[in-house]
Amino acid sequence: MVKLRKDPTYKMSYVDALQLADKTAKQYQISLGSDTLPRLLLRNLAVPNRNPSNNIQQISHLIDDQRSPAITYTGRIIVSLFDQCVRIEARNHALQKPKDIIIEHNLNENETNLQQLLERITRYGKDRNVQLLQLIDLNLLSSQSAYDEKKIFETLKERYDEYAAYNRSLIVYDLDSLIGVNKSESESSMGRSSNFSVVNQNIYTYVRARFREAVIETTVSSNDAQRVEKWAIAVTREPFLLRQFCVDVGFTRTKQEEDEMEDERRKSEDFIQCVKCRDFYIENENKMGSCTHHDGFIYDNASADLAYYSLAEATLYLSKIESEAINDSDRREALEREKNKFKWICCGAILQSGAASTGGCKKGKHGFIDESRRSQQQRNQRQPMQRLDQDIILEWETACRQVYNDQWIELMRYRS
Repeated sequence: MVKLRKDPTYKMSYVDALQLADKTAKQYQISLGSDTLPRLLLRNLAVPNRNPSNNIQQISHLIDDQRSPAITYTGRIIVSLFDQCVRIEARNHALQKPKDIIIEHNLNENETNLQQLLERITRYGKDRNVQLLQLIDLNLLSSQSAYDEKKIFETLKERYDEYAAYNRSLIVYDLDSLIGVNKSESESSMGRSSNFSVVNQNIYTYVRARFREAVIETTVSSNDAQRVEKWAIAVTREPFLLRQFCVDVGFTRTKQEEDEMEDERRKSEDFIQCVKCRDFYIENENKMGSCTHHDGFIYDNASADLAYYSLAEATLYLSKIESEAINDSDRREALEREKNKFKWICCGAILQSGAASTGGCKKGKHGFIDESRRSQQQRNQRQPMQRLDQDIILEWETACRQVYNDQWIELMRYRS
């Protein structure tokens, strides 16, 4: 290296600089997690990236937006490795009633674990001019021989006190290695169900409480270096742990999460009218066998062309015949016989009026249209009781005609 430095044309490459910095960091025992930061950067360079444009320059920054000075950070960040995104909590003071919002940064393809995220995290720290960056994970506990609960909490408290001693500091919690998730599966009459639970509940409670204490001072000071910025970042890959942690710390929900929660509320509370049996049901209670219906159509068995009737048309016709039978005693017997001319193509059953018209020859689940489309409709309308409209009824009746059309044609051919 000394010989190369004497060469006036020598230029140190980025890799050589990282290797030299790695040796220096090891010499002075400056590490971030289980490795030095230069070593982590070298490791990231070795990870193939299918999109070369996603290099270090593509990492989003954590700086104040001068175009929107009314938006300020809260100091809390959650990284979801499952969703491949960074969620930064901020507050919009431009609204009449200030509201917390989420600013999302997409992760690069090579950012698949915490070690590969450290390059991004250190860049965030540089953007905020932090004086100390603490990484709390299983490697830290192992390096401190913290295997029992007492030693674990002593280590956590020691690192947090050091973090709190600086005006500008950033602490990172690896939720997966510190806390963990236990998954169990069980079989029942409703099918297979999965149950999730937190493994290290005491550590979870501690991290949750410390994460809430992240704070950014918004007061304008003449000495910006004295402004307090306590940043906290939580990293997880587990969807269950992500949802549970966000709820427990009161982290602002994204638009997608709000839509998902609205869908869950709708599925457990809103009544939907089934187009097949015309009864009401709740989506979460909808299971096989709960809907008894006919999946065919109604035809006039007395006519030469076996005329097609919709359920509404046939029901109105039966009502008319019943009214005439009551008022015209001379034709009552003939009208009673005429009531039996409507049949279901699917099973040959005679259409009955009143309560006897319910039921059918098939059993299945309620509902017919695509559930994702129904969810979007109900999310927009927000109706606690979703009744049928003519479009859905027409769609169902058209599908029934298509299924039994060949059987209907064969029946007409047999009659002719």
